[in-house]
Amino acid sequence: MMIFTNLNIETKTLRISSLILTFIGIVFILASNYVGNIAIRIAMIVIFMLSLFNFKISYPFSSTTDKMYMVLSMCGTLLVFIKPQFTMFIIGIVMLILSLPIIYKAIKNKDYSDKIMITLSSLGTLFSIYCIINSRAALNTVVIVIGIAFVILGCLILFETFDINRKSNKFVKYNHMSLDNDDEYRFENAEEVEK
Repeated sequence: MMIFTNLNIETKTLRISSLILTFIGIVFILASNYVGNIAIRIAMIVIFMLSLFNFKISYPFSSTTDKMYMVLSMCGTLLVFIKPQFTMFIIGIVMLILSLPIIYKAIKNKDYSDKIMITLSSLGTLFSIYCIINSRAALNTVVIVIGIAFVILGCLILFETFDINRKSNKFVKYNHMSLDNDDEYRFENAEEVEK
């Protein structure tokens, strides 16, 4: 199955992008601790700047509670900037809050008909507990999984470029053979017309 054949991209560009994706994936896998921390800190800088801009613009129009929420969000971005693994702790708490009620309702009502939702909620609960207990390792795990996905995608694109070349060479060879047959047919018809 061809993923990128419908895109109008040259094979050389696809090969370069596949090698870049594979390289980025390898860096994510090998330096997962640094990549996760740097990415979260950059994101927190951007969020802090946007929150500060929002605070300055909407200060005269905001209520006291809105101002308090904005200040708390800026303090939260500073806290996460200082300790990036705190992000996974927060994600773990949010996932636990979202997934536990679904499991609780299913057990309470003894309704196990939606197996996919129960399975996803169970996996979400397990991952959220892992994030809460060991947030630093959870952050590294997420970065490694993203790195593995980049390596797989890069290899798939590279494999596909070789397959595209093989198919285009067959097409050129087929067209060349059909043109030769057309020339022979034209030449035979020309002899018949002369007679």
